[in-house]
Amino acid sequence: MNTQINSGSAFSNEFMSHAETCILEPPDICLDNHIMDLKFSPNANVIALGEVTGHIRIYSYNDKETKEQLTFDFHTESCRAIEFSPDGSLIYTGSADKSMAVITNGSMAGRILEAHPCPIHTICHLEDNNIIASGDDDGMIRIWDLRQAAGGKKHAIIMEFAEHEGSIAQMDYRKDLNQIVSASCDGMLGVFDLRKK
Repeated sequence: MNTQINSGSAFSNEFMSHAETCILEPPDICLDNHIMDLKFSPNANVIALGEVTGHIRIYSYNDKETKEQLTFDFHTESCRAIEFSPDGSLIYTGSADKSMAVITNGSMAGRILEAHPCPIHTICHLEDNNIIASGDDDGMIRIWDLRQAAGGKKHAIIMEFAEHEGSIAQMDYRKDLNQIVSASCDGMLGVFDLRKK
């Protein structure tokens, strides 16, 4: 997986002007399938969402129109996790099929199959568009360096935590302390210091 790209939108600039602002709410998006996760782009009028079918849909919007720009179907089970990089240039996805992927410039830049031993529930960006965390249904959290993914899954895993006993519902990153806070369906909150491994 090679995620070294130029900054910009997750898809071609022809779809969306970054300077455009949405003063009012955009029109509704109506789908036939359940939406498992969705995120707004941090720098464009763009929404990315994952469906129970595994499809990933990317929409541009303004006050008058919501338009589907891209659809991906590389996940074979529900797409449960969607995350933008802070500059909006990458979209990370995680699925019940245990795989993760990166989307940029209108295409899938790379994918890690069997990234976890069970379905992935959440993804959190950490730093540099290459370091991310993923959490699964058994409570495992893995820290990834996507620059190493071309060498295989094991090379890309730089840390692993298995303190939780339930699905990782959400994670957040505190950059100044280099810590991850996790919420799990086991009823516990976890704080992991990435400096101590």
